[in-house]
Parts: sequence; structure tokens; C-alpha cells
Amino acid sequence: MQTRKTARALLFDKQGRLLLVHMHDPNVAAANGEVAPDAYWVTIGGEIDEGEDIFTAVTREIAEETGHTSVRLGPPVWYAEHVLNVHGEPRLFQETFVLAFTEEESLSDAAWTEDERRVIKSLKWWDADELYASRDLFFPTSLKENLLPIFDGIYPATVLRIEA
Repeated sequence: MQTRKTARALLFDKQGRLLLVHMHDPNVAAANGEVAPDAYWVTIGGEIDEGEDIFTAVTREIAEETGHTSVRLGPPVWYAEHVLNVHGEPRLFQETFVLAFTEEESLSDAAWTEDERRVIKSLKWWDADELYASRDLFFPTSLKENLLPIFDGIYPATVLRIEA
């Protein structure tokens, strides 16, 4: 099985809101082959390129997906592993989530790839109340459970292993 190391950003703006991506990719399915029926929300991020460390990758992903080039990175806070079927082939995703902060609010899709344009529906800044009131589907599935202390400015002393 192919492994995909992924850098994911928990990107917060100056108002303490978290940026999430609303997307749907019919070419990605759960390990059991089930494709999400509707769009879902995920954090900014993507595959770590050869030669990149986690911080370089997450900085690049933020710039590509948002246009933000002035970000302050915090520590990695979460790690998750899960199997997804991508174009019918199983892949082990190894995801590291890094805190990131920006003063910018505007967003740019100028660096999106054609694949990103095909699957991304929108980007949205979420405050804690709005996120916890939402019945939308979020990935990782434990996002809300693990995010509450982070919204309060409480970060884990070591990277937490979370449910994807």
C-alpha cells in the first residue's frame, strides 16, 4: 500500500477563526469504498513533497490554497493515520496537523491546481460557536472534539494521536 505523508494546517486568523475547505472528491473513498455523498469540510493541507519538512510543506500548502505568505507557525499538535481509496487504490495517509496564524483574512485561489478547482467548493473562516453548531461533515471526524482546547488557546504538550 502506498503511503502519503500529509501536512495539514489549523490556520487561525486574528479573530481566532479557523479556516476550512469545503470540498467533495468523488475519486476519494473511505477504506470500505464508500464515497461521501455530499461535500465536507477539511483543514488546509496536502502531500509533503520530497525533501520538505513538515513546516516547509505546511507553509507551501497555506500559500497555494489561500494566497497567504505571511504566516506564523506554531507547533504540530495532532497526528492521524487512516486508509483512503484514491482512484480505487488504497493509500495510508499519515497526517500531521500544525498550528498556523495569519493576520490576513482575504483568500486567493490563484495557485489552485485544476484538481483543486474541480473538488473545492469554497473556503470559510469558522468561529467556535458556528463550528460547534454546524451539522456539516468535518474531517478529521474528531475535529470538533480535539479543537475545543485549541480555540481556548490550550495546546497539547506533545502531539496527540487523533481519530481521522
